[in-house]
Amino acid sequence: MLDVWWLLLPSSLMVILLLFTALTLAARSYRPARLFGIITLLLVALPITFDVAGRLAWELERRVEPPTELPQSVDGILVLGGSVEWRISRERQQLTLSDAGERLLAGAALARRYPDARLVLGGVYREDVESDFVAVPNEQSLIFGDEFRGRRVEFMGEARSTYEEGLLALERLSPRAGETWILVTSAMHMPRALAVFNTLGWRLTPYPVDYQTAGEPELFGPARTPAQSLAALDAAVREWGAIFVYDRTGRIEWP
Repeated sequence: MLDVWWLLLPSSLMVILLLFTALTLAARSYRPARLFGIITLLLVALPITFDVAGRLAWELERRVEPPTELPQSVDGILVLGGSVEWRISRERQQLTLSDAGERLLAGAALARRYPDARLVLGGVYREDVESDFVAVPNEQSLIFGDEFRGRRVEFMGEARSTYEEGLLALERLSPRAGETWILVTSAMHMPRALAVFNTLGWRLTPYPVDYQTAGEPELFGPARTPAQSLAALDAAVREWGAIFVYDRTGRIEWP
């Protein structure tokens, strides 16, 4: 599955087209080489000149609004995976956050707000953050405080997709009717994540974070380097691609 996603990313398609350009030039097939070269240039220029990535991200981020008022009491806080570089964290024995690190920070903030709520972290194992989510810090601790004294933080590192996280959460957490749970994930990812849990029959309060847009993007968008533009486009296309697959396979009901 990862190989398929790699092939479908815009940056990967550009590399493949460049390879075809080089091969056709080596074979002295100048007409195909010219065609591949022009297509590659257009694909590179489009996301750099126009804010295609911002438009794709905003179309998702605007679908789920952040809560105007948080619940008075909360039974659990579920933070979806993707916020921790777990291999680096484990090797360096220090918490290392990914580009979606706001998910974990928001989860910790909500844990302080609701000291009696269960805190569940997806995509990470206890050994990846041994120095964190503790009451008494050590030299490597970044997230700590009295709110974690005697608190059992639960981990769901096994899941490797949003759908697997939904299934695992239902099996392991066994939420009861009437309980209030907050779902934390990136704003661009929230529509698909919320649709997964809704389809599985579990209604959660969405708490989107890690926004990629400040509002509806302008045509030319913010100043970015070519690498930043392509990375942002890859992320947006990957999310839309996952929505398409989830919708077609019945994992979500997409409007």
